[in-house]
Amino acid sequence: MDAGADTDVILVGAGPVALFAVFQLGLYGLKCTLVDSLHRAGGQCAVLYPDKPIYDVPGFPRIDGLDLTARLLEQIAPFAPRLHFGTTVTGFAQQPDGRFRVTMTDGAAIGASVVVIASGLGTFVPGEGEPSLEAGPAPGWPLERTKDAFIVDAERFETSQPGVFAIGDACHYPGKLRLILSGFHEAALMTQAVRRISFPGGRTALAYTTSSSRLRKKIEGAVSSQE
Repeated sequence: MDAGADTDVILVGAGPVALFAVFQLGLYGLKCTLVDSLHRAGGQCAVLYPDKPIYDVPGFPRIDGLDLTARLLEQIAPFAPRLHFGTTVTGFAQQPDGRFRVTMTDGAAIGASVVVIASGLGTFVPGEGEPSLEAGPAPGWPLERTKDAFIVDAERFETSQPGVFAIGDACHYPGKLRLILSGFHEAALMTQAVRRISFPGGRTALAYTTSSSRLRKKIEGAVSSQE
């Protein structure tokens, strides 16, 4: 990808919750870029339990981490996200125009209207054998947090920094459950908040894939081209 290219939303992490967020955001025409220290999508599912069965994903009596990741990648394909692997987000700074400049360990920088932290419990660092999970630079970011997660409100999933959101294991709020299905719910609600930021004044309506012919055409057309 063109690491210097601007995007609508940059997602820190490329695990299942981040991937589903791309689908939700894509329904509103928002272009996404994902940054992950691993060299592939999947996050903890890809590294910690690729073959371990997961039983609490709706619609799947049983699915493993790699299969879930593959299905999510297929689901977001119509929205053509940019995937920037093998690097870590070191920080972000809001510019005078309100957008964010997001910097990475490989020296690249990306401009984005919104930052979504979906980095799980930390950053995977390559080493001998399987990557190890470390805290990474996130604990130093100027955001209100608990011991290992960023504090968000349970309606918008916005952090203490306007325009910066957190979902999945990276966020904390009263009643938080660290489950993949909870992360999917958080991604959907976060998307509605981002939609209102991106299209103020009610210029875009809540989109339903079951009733929007435009969305069905886009999604089904991409699926057909893959067959």
